[in-house]
Amino acid sequence: MSHKKKRTNPDLDGTCDMDNAASQADGSIMQDEFCDAPPVACAEVQDRVQALEQEKNDLSDRLLRAMAEFDNYRKRVTREKEGLVKYGTERIALEILPVVDSFERALEQSRQATEIEPVVTGLEMILKQLLSALEKFDIKPLHAVGEPFDPAFHEAMAQQDHPDHADNTVIEQVQKGYMLGDKLLRPARVLVSRAPAAPGED
Repeated sequence: MSHKKKRTNPDLDGTCDMDNAASQADGSIMQDEFCDAPPVACAEVQDRVQALEQEKNDLSDRLLRAMAEFDNYRKRVTREKEGLVKYGTERIALEILPVVDSFERALEQSRQATEIEPVVTGLEMILKQLLSALEKFDIKPLHAVGEPFDPAFHEAMAQQDHPDHADNTVIEQVQKGYMLGDKLLRPARVLVSRAPAAPGED
């Protein structure tokens, strides 16, 4: 049995050696070029990185300060709001307490009264005092009787035939309504007129 000897192509081997040599030469050139890069460029990059890092830290500090200031502002507004509510309640109380005092005195005097008229007069004075106190807070009663029924301000409790009033007119006020400035605080509960049916109509 014979063995064939593998032959090599000397021309091909030479080509491969040349390619390897060229690759090594290119790598050496690139390495030399990288090594020969000026140190000034590296220093500029480092300086730029440090500047960006410092800018990031400054922005972070500013953000934290802004968040802290906003939190303090929110707490201050909450305290001021609570103070205003408390102050408003205090003002109302200071105006209403004298009315309570008047009621207590009237109640004590009514127990000893032998006539009803002085008691009624005293109650009328107390009511006037109370309405005056409410008016200081821009709370005023609605005047509904004789006015056309308005569902925006009136709550109809019933309708009644009434020949002396136009149809759909407030003829009686069951419970007063009140305004707080231009805002309806409570609607007036009223009775509303209804035109009587004409003779012969069901």
